[in-house]
Amino acid sequence: MAFGMLGILAAAPVAADSALAPFVAEYDVRYGRMAVGTSRTELAESNGRWSLESTSTASGFARVIASGTLRQRSEFDLLAEGPRPRRYTFDDGTGRTSRDIALEFDWQAGRVRGTAEDAPVDLATVAGLQDAASMQALVLARLRAGREPGTIAMIEKDKVKYYRYTLLRRETLKTAIGDVETVVYRSARDGSGRETLTWHAPKLGFAAVQAEQRIDGKRGFHTYIRRIQGDQADQGDVHLDPAPQQ
Repeated sequence: MAFGMLGILAAAPVAADSALAPFVAEYDVRYGRMAVGTSRTELAESNGRWSLESTSTASGFARVIASGTLRQRSEFDLLAEGPRPRRYTFDDGTGRTSRDIALEFDWQAGRVRGTAEDAPVDLATVAGLQDAASMQALVLARLRAGREPGTIAMIEKDKVKYYRYTLLRRETLKTAIGDVETVVYRSARDGSGRETLTWHAPKLGFAAVQAEQRIDGKRGFHTYIRRIQGDQADQGDVHLDPAPQQ
């Protein structure tokens, strides 16, 4: 404040209420003890097309470093296997394009094309490939189905990287929306000192209610839920089956 040819998939989109449910969540963002801004995540569906968009806006002293609104958006189809990205964009909120990303997923050709930080991207897809935003939707879909997220391939700029999700514990959090029972997951690449811990709430459709980034064990940015609304179903108790590894 996690990217072989998948081939041509003929699977029909799955029902929204069986895999994902639209919602809007708002968070406070901190760095150490300092409040540095707010963020908003919206999962939406229109005429069978899904999108997940996140925005982050700096406040206070942090505006000196990041004065604009960062925006990340994925548009994807929801298949039985999970989200299949169609388009991904990242805008750092400035008038410059040196950090922006725009990618198009051509599944029939088995390529991802576009630009990342002003450099061209032309990359082969791999099975289950996600972008940074659709990966969040895939995690939600697997958790809602009672499955572990497992290892997920994600395109990061012009490379495919693999992120492993590990269940750490259950924890009840005191939050701005009340006491919330959560399952805590760690996501990281093997051998990397960077990791993200995310607290998912089963009774809110496994939406994230807290997250923190760590680098070599030191906490960086962390977010806390302050408001959520949407169609999340009460998922009841948590029974997770292993997800297939990539």
